[in-house]
Amino acid sequence: MEIYDNEILIDVDYLNIDSASFTQLKQVTKSDLEKIKDLIIAIVDEKGKMQNPVTGSGGMLIGKIEAIGDVLKDKIDLKVGDKIASLVSLSLTPLKIDKIIKIYPEIDRVEIKGKAILFESGIYAKLPKDIEDKLALAALDVAGAPAQVKNLVKEGNTVLILGATGKSGLMCSCMAKKMVGKTGKVIGQARNEKRAKFLEITEFCHEIIIADVLKPLNVLEETLKVNNGKEVDISINCLSIPNTEMSSILPVRDGGVVYFFSMATSFTKAALGAEGVGKDVTMIIGNGYTVNHAKIALDLLNESEILKKIFQEKYS
Repeated sequence: MEIYDNEILIDVDYLNIDSASFTQLKQVTKSDLEKIKDLIIAIVDEKGKMQNPVTGSGGMLIGKIEAIGDVLKDKIDLKVGDKIASLVSLSLTPLKIDKIIKIYPEIDRVEIKGKAILFESGIYAKLPKDIEDKLALAALDVAGAPAQVKNLVKEGNTVLILGATGKSGLMCSCMAKKMVGKTGKVIGQARNEKRAKFLEITEFCHEIIIADVLKPLNVLEETLKVNNGKEVDISINCLSIPNTEMSSILPVRDGGVVYFFSMATSFTKAALGAEGVGKDVTMIIGNGYTVNHAKIALDLLNESEILKKIFQEKYS
């Protein structure tokens, strides 16, 4: 883990594994935490980074600056000892794990002793002093999603959010409601009654549907029921499982937008599926980076007491 003069060495505290990746790890190990530890170490030992070989996705990390290359010292606003969150995927970040201390399977988090290297081009966020580190990590892990929603959603739009009860789904629902204004509508999907009641308490969605995302017709029918028989303008996929492409595409009107934030998305299934059902929609593959996405995510957390409370209780 020796760095070049334009790189940063990080003493890593936590990894936040991408949701699609962690779901796959749990499935293949049947949620055996020791096997998950072994699998993560095996991946990092082989690839030199945390890049899930099945999903291709990574996650992000938080840690302290241990060293800064001489060329970078006068160019960046960091000093040794500062705490940062990486905003570039773990699938691109050189990583060495000495020991996995603990796994938090309910929030996709791994506490480790290890080192990582951030390239000169690697983006990061200095952890704010007014937000607890783990809380900031939870929000920054999905910061690209609400930032993209802010760009995509306009006043008066009707928006369907699949996976609205998850981490990215909650942030997207909160942001979407803010953007659609008084004339728009946010429809949140939950997989069962319990999650639907939880989503109802947040008041982030105007309507809530209970639907199976692996059954596209079920999602379409439930969406039409709460939207006066009309398709939506935009759908946002915040799910962590594969084979949900058509559930995202079917409920959207011709000329509408489908945003796949989920890293479990198959481009082939989405493209050929839309063609197969004759849907003229714009499909956007989720980009974990959007200009000012870290600030947008943290500002949203500070603006909404409900969102902040949920993140504190569930993810920090």
